[in-house]
Amino acid sequence: MNGELEEAIRKIRRRGLVQLPEGLVHLIPKISDLARKFKKEVIFDIDPTYGACDIRLCEARASSCDTIIHVGHAKILDVGKVLYVPWRREANVEKIIEKLRKIKGRKCVATTINFAWLLDYVKEVEGVVLGRGSGRVPGEGIVLGCDTSVCNVQADINIFIGDGYFHPLAMGINTGRETLAIRPHGGVERIAYNKFLKRRLALIGMAEGRNVGIIISSKPGQNRMALAMELRDVAEENGYSVRLYISDYLYPHYLTGLPEDFFVFTGCPRVATDDTFEKPVLTPEEFLLKLGYLKKYRIDWFTSIKSLPADNEG
Repeated sequence: MNGELEEAIRKIRRRGLVQLPEGLVHLIPKISDLARKFKKEVIFDIDPTYGACDIRLCEARASSCDTIIHVGHAKILDVGKVLYVPWRREANVEKIIEKLRKIKGRKCVATTINFAWLLDYVKEVEGVVLGRGSGRVPGEGIVLGCDTSVCNVQADINIFIGDGYFHPLAMGINTGRETLAIRPHGGVERIAYNKFLKRRLALIGMAEGRNVGIIISSKPGQNRMALAMELRDVAEENGYSVRLYISDYLYPHYLTGLPEDFFVFTGCPRVATDDTFEKPVLTPEEFLLKLGYLKKYRIDWFTSIKSLPADNEG
């Protein structure tokens, strides 16, 4: 990965904007040294970097940067001159393979781009299935928190390899299958996505009142303007009064004082499900479920509401 980082810095014409997720800020001195070595200028963006969908185009323009170097994620967008440098995370291959072999049945295995190198070992295990996802997904067996289409395969169980809960929760919810997480050190956890669903269903019940704010994300990879407009139309058809808002980041205090009874956030689903807000903030799927438009607890990232029949339409 050091070679890829060097190559990216070499490709800066004069000045580059560097985006780093929180876990990789320790690379700042190294990147600074490389920039001096190649006689390039770099500016580090200190906003949070929430994935490959979060490209800081405005900051690059404001600082006259000709290139954006986005470290830690694989390309899912084709906007401007953005150089993606995925960052490999280490893991205990032997323990992971040992745990995989003990799990019976047909296993849908997925991971994030940081552990994609493991898939060459994993696919040799009997019963492992690696799915191919939508055009948004950067490769076979790679899962995004907003896109688990690689899991749309015939399997008995989901296996997520990596850290965190956001990705395996999405895998479980979107498939309805038992889901395990094998951690990089080899530990195994069962993902209790049904408990998570119960909490979210309770929140949907708390979203009372007829005034709803639909929030659009301005991030290039999260901007679903068309979906927001469709949600507005469906909400108004069902007797809701709707206001539209737009935001880059959505912190809880942003909503303080706004007059709505509850909100729908159309950007990254992690925002609505990770933070604690004073008023309910629903995902589009949750709002549609509230309105009776979802037979399943999900819509694809590219799905049009117009293609979803209401539950009472058979």
